[in-house]
Amino acid sequence: MNRKTLILCAVALFTIVTISLVGNIITIADKASAIHPWVGYGFYIVLGLFLARFVIYPTLRFLLTPELKGDGRDKIEEMDEGELARYIKRLALTQEEKELFAAQQTTVEGVKEVWRNRDSEASKVVRRAALNVFIVTGISQNGSLDIITAFGMNLQMINRLVGLRHGRPSLTQLLELYVIVIASALIISITDDILDQIDTSELFGSVAGGVAGSLAKTFLSSSVNGAMNAYLTLRIGKLTMKYLELGSKNFKHNSKRIRKEARRSALKELPAVAKEGLNRVVSTAKESTWEKFCNLNPLKRAKE
Repeated sequence: MNRKTLILCAVALFTIVTISLVGNIITIADKASAIHPWVGYGFYIVLGLFLARFVIYPTLRFLLTPELKGDGRDKIEEMDEGELARYIKRLALTQEEKELFAAQQTTVEGVKEVWRNRDSEASKVVRRAALNVFIVTGISQNGSLDIITAFGMNLQMINRLVGLRHGRPSLTQLLELYVIVIASALIISITDDILDQIDTSELFGSVAGGVAGSLAKTFLSSSVNGAMNAYLTLRIGKLTMKYLELGSKNFKHNSKRIRKEARRSALKELPAVAKEGLNRVVSTAKESTWEKFCNLNPLKRAKE
């Protein structure tokens, strides 16, 4: 199915839904008018106010919202003293950043150091989010729960990355970032379905059967699931960082290159995240088992 066919189908579906809604509205208005003419007028007034507040106003606000601009770090060397002073003021430096800024020899180097520090903090936020997603979705055996968990954690990660700018964009400007998360959440559901089709017990059946094969299947499936979700979180984080750096216009113009770089960067960091996640899960399981074993000690119970 080509693009033209898809557009025609979408237009046809929208037309059918619109006609159905208009028909229902007219039917309700006629019934209201049968009670009293002013009841019918009141219904249309309430409907008009509802459409104006929740449909027309948000649509116009979204269409008229200016595109999110980049952080302008690529232009600091071209700024004069006055422009650079205003730029630094817009950065809203924290006390720690002011100390980093003051430690540099020139104003330009100070600004660059501030951005290097913010990028480092942003990378830590992304990696921490990916680690949490790996652990939670790796342990979970519920695909729907994985989608909800990853979706919520990715939204939280994006909000934290935006917070590092010390200047929040409007809600409509954040919509494009959230669309990235929604699309990735849909990909997570697809990967879960694919993993469910893989019978990993066949891979281990010749080596270990019965309970061992079942445990191997569960462990491998959970690990792969967690790794895939962590990869998507890493990629979303890298794309978000670039989006905030370049702005929506430049991001769209260079989207192909940026997505390629984000994919490479995410794949490069994934092994370390997966290793740390597995180590945490194993260590937590050992500690939990040891505590349960110690609680069985009759001497400890007698002392209590």
